[in-house]
Amino acid sequence: MQVSPAVPSARPNHKRSKNFSDHEDEVLVSAWLNISLDPVVGKDQKGGRYRSRICDYFHEHKTCQSTRTINSLMHWWETIQKCVNNFCGCLTRIELRRQSGTTMQDKVAEACALYKAEDQHNKAFQFMHCWDKLRTQPKWLAKLDELAAAKTSNKKQKTRPIADPSATLPSEIGQDAVEDLDANALTRPIGKKKAKAALLQEKKKSVTSTLENMWAQLKQTDEEKELKKDQRFNKAFTLEQERVANEKLLLEVRRQEVQLQKKRDEERIMTMDLSAMPDEQKKYYMCLRAGIMSRVFN
Repeated sequence: MQVSPAVPSARPNHKRSKNFSDHEDEVLVSAWLNISLDPVVGKDQKGGRYRSRICDYFHEHKTCQSTRTINSLMHWWETIQKCVNNFCGCLTRIELRRQSGTTMQDKVAEACALYKAEDQHNKAFQFMHCWDKLRTQPKWLAKLDELAAAKTSNKKQKTRPIADPSATLPSEIGQDAVEDLDANALTRPIGKKKAKAALLQEKKKSVTSTLENMWAQLKQTDEEKELKKDQRFNKAFTLEQERVANEKLLLEVRRQEVQLQKKRDEERIMTMDLSAMPDEQKKYYMCLRAGIMSRVFN
């Protein structure tokens, strides 16, 4: 489903001498989807080879004059990824409000306003065309799930004593959790972390109050000095379990969004008028319908 931008792009659509055009942005996104997330070689190629393939794909598929270098392309992709994920974080926070009667277009408009308000330089979101291209891509969502799973696995093996109630709260999910991944997994943008943190924000207030009361009681007695290492670990582990459960909930919400989009596409295919189509195009949609019917009834 195509969602039109709630606010116009801050950059014009035509090519400039220095700035990237919208067309170049979209070709760069396509290059990342086809090269970086390639299920066969995407994870095995070396950093230099990976960047070269991105550059080759870009120059092979662009339809405008462009002499972008490898460094220029990779730097700009990191900028796109950071901004898009910041916007995704804003949109997730809007969706978590669960306001009745609001359409997807309304939510996108609110997310654009929130993005601009939180931007350090008060800049509008200028990559709506990139977000629209990435947001329902199974490969994109699968890569985010993979990074989240790797981060969760690493954190489960760490232990830490409770130094202060507010310090143990899961108010900020992950920091530099993916720095050691291969060259194809670019730095995890903070926008994604903010999106996950927003899911936990609703419970943070009550959790804070409970922990502060418990901490005050412990300070009034000498029991705090007698707490053993395993007791402190159990308290930290309980909080970690709550954080992991909320992360899984957010991932499930995103999976359901993809499934809903798939269902809408299938309904559109099943209700299309094929009578006016050429024979080859009609055969194509008949095959799609047959596949949908087979999957539904089997």
